[in-house]
Amino acid sequence: MKWNILNNKKILILFLILLSLLACISILHGFKIANSYGSVDFQYSPTVLFLEKINPYETFISGKIDGNIMLAQYPIYSHVTYVVLAPLGLLEWEVARLIWSLLIIITGLYCVILVSNFCKLKVIETIFICLIFSCSTSFRNLISNGNVTTFILLSFFAVMISRENFKNFLLGISYFKFNFAPILSLFILLKSGVKGLLISSLFCLVGWLIFSLYLNQNPIENLFHPIQSALKGFDQTLARGDLFTILGFLKYFEISFNLDIFRIIIVLVVSFFLAKDISKINNKMLILNLLLIGNLLTFGHLIYDYIVLLPSFVYSYSNRKSIHAKISLIIILYFWFGIRLIEYFIDFIKRGSFMISPVSAPVSFEVFINFLLLIVLYYSNKKIY
Repeated sequence: MKWNILNNKKILILFLILLSLLACISILHGFKIANSYGSVDFQYSPTVLFLEKINPYETFISGKIDGNIMLAQYPIYSHVTYVVLAPLGLLEWEVARLIWSLLIIITGLYCVILVSNFCKLKVIETIFICLIFSCSTSFRNLISNGNVTTFILLSFFAVMISRENFKNFLLGISYFKFNFAPILSLFILLKSGVKGLLISSLFCLVGWLIFSLYLNQNPIENLFHPIQSALKGFDQTLARGDLFTILGFLKYFEISFNLDIFRIIIVLVVSFFLAKDISKINNKMLILNLLLIGNLLTFGHLIYDYIVLLPSFVYSYSNRKSIHAKISLIIILYFWFGIRLIEYFIDFIKRGSFMISPVSAPVSFEVFINFLLLIVLYYSNKKIY
């Protein structure tokens, strides 16, 4: 009996060592890309323009981006982004992207620790989940692209806070990335009323005013610049499985109405009903999971945004005896690992090689499948107990 236990411990240790090596390779690969030809989403060049008293939104919207905006660093976020990133904008590009990629890694791993503590996992379980998360395509892709989603996830953890006003303020920080705002803002409105919604908007509102004052521009005139830039700069073909993208397929049919306005209205209506459904729940961890899954369900998100499934993964793991938790774990592992494996397979069938593009766009049937899986994930989480 003792031999069996010891043998199991040895196997566990060997498994963790192997997983640790894979996690290190994955993170270092993302880090290497970020500090060579990557960091394409890091908002460095728009921040530099802001510091030089040039409106980055106007520069992008006008199309005069040559020599002004690097890579794909399009200004598609709220005004406050460039106020907050100003210290990094004062640094040289190589130094700024190094610091930024380190911040992403640290914040991502901190999120694992936080959510593991919420679910009261053992240290060894936290380490195991940390290694799985570090190996995921989503986290590696996030590091290499330099996106802000780890900070969005950290903001959403404010759901666990009891003080309502403070909670709403911290939740509202995530508004600076617009595709995470609709369901959350509607949820806050339903739970805390207009006052709660206004408090949650303070971070972005103050950033907008500072941005306008620094550039000596009329705040009203540049209020909608971020939305204009986002509509122009977001590559919808890379979205993974959401209602907004699926409704966009209607462009292949002869329609007599404005498709963008139509699908925005439809998605906002669906977002309202999802927010209403979530607002009836008392379990804070479940609220967190459903808000994040609901965001992926409604508006377009790239593969790195699927790191926000981390709380659902930990929650499902902590309740893994439930069949619904097992279903949730399988679906999340598919999003973290399976999507890329399928793309490799499809690429091999098409070209006879595994040289897949790092920004490979999903095909239509994959978008539908992913959307359906997110619906299953949403309802599976609701059934976990």
